[in-house]
Amino acid sequence: MESKRVSLRLSEEENTYVASTSFGQLLVGEKGHRPMELLLVSLAGCSGVDVSIILKKKRQEVKDIRIDVLGLRRDEHPRYYEKIEIHYTIVGKNINPKAVEDAIKLSLEKYCSVHAMLKEKAHISYSYSIENVE
Repeated sequence: MESKRVSLRLSEEENTYVASTSFGQLLVGEKGHRPMELLLVSLAGCSGVDVSIILKKKRQEVKDIRIDVLGLRRDEHPRYYEKIEIHYTIVGKNINPKAVEDAIKLSLEKYCSVHAMLKEKAHISYSYSIENVE
């Protein structure tokens, strides 16, 4: 079993913490990154890495991947996301739409751990577009 550890300490900024991770530090809270936005970043980052790796294995000539995520939170506490929409923009040369569709499905249905954790509470949908460039 793999373990991960983060550590937070109250910063000098009001209602803000300094989070120490294996990659470095970041501010979390009122004067830093919002925890619920970081959750959306985590989902996009997790899936984005999968999609990129899968498309490379499928020999797609990807130049860029952009991921936009919209999360809709409920009004009552706890204010978790009830609906999340992910849009992938794949930029490259001669990109095969089936390869993109397969890569996204594999990520969201099999590999992305963040998606696996969130899907029990939130309805997560996705869409994609392809921008072919020379």
